[in-house]
Amino acid sequence: MYPVSDTTPTDNSLRNPAMHGQTPAQQEDPLPDRSPDSESKTILIADTQYLTTVALTSLLRERGYSVLSALCRQELIGKLKSHAISLIITDYILFDYRSINDFREIIAGNPEIPTMVLSNSINTMQIRELNLAGIKNIALKTDDQAELLQAVASALKKKKAYSGSVLDILLRQDGPAQDACLLTSSEIEIVRLISSGLSTKEIASKKHISFHTVMTHRKNIFRKLGVSSSPELMMFAIKAGLIDNIEYHI
Repeated sequence: MYPVSDTTPTDNSLRNPAMHGQTPAQQEDPLPDRSPDSESKTILIADTQYLTTVALTSLLRERGYSVLSALCRQELIGKLKSHAISLIITDYILFDYRSINDFREIIAGNPEIPTMVLSNSINTMQIRELNLAGIKNIALKTDDQAELLQAVASALKKKKAYSGSVLDILLRQDGPAQDACLLTSSEIEIVRLISSGLSTKEIASKKHISFHTVMTHRKNIFRKLGVSSSPELMMFAIKAGLIDNIEYHI
């Protein structure tokens, strides 16, 4: 082998991008840092918001993750069966889960896969419900890039982590939200069914339980919350974030 002399012209125009109409700022940015083992991880995004899915997919792929998406419950279940998923990122509030129990069953059916909830907004009662469902990783879509990536990394390691904005919500909890935490998940569901205008008999039929069981739930709810009528219960539920104003059936 013989050394090859450098025959590249020394014209500065070849060394200065500005001479070719390209400023230094327009040069291609270096690739973002990748997680050491990200290429072996497949993340499934279950969200109905198009922009959220596209933006999150781009962000995660830049870090070397493989990303799949599901737009409905059946698609989510199908991809959990057909792919080796490392993490589920889902918006429990907007996605078409039938109920918190339905969400819990899907998660329980895949105990080896950690789940991270990413939502537009959340309240203390929803955080508690998610905890009872086994969800220990929660972040908001308004969190910045660094915090979202940290949340993903923690979830993949199966470490419990709330983003700063979620912790702020927990720290700001007031009287009604704290009192509502005394309710079980079944009692919370009864409150929501009452708010939808169902009678005790209709609630019993819908939940496939006895009339007497529903009455017992009602008595326990009233006692725990210190209310004495359904309208009073509804006002309490709205203040505590159990239901929205539009859910209240007059």
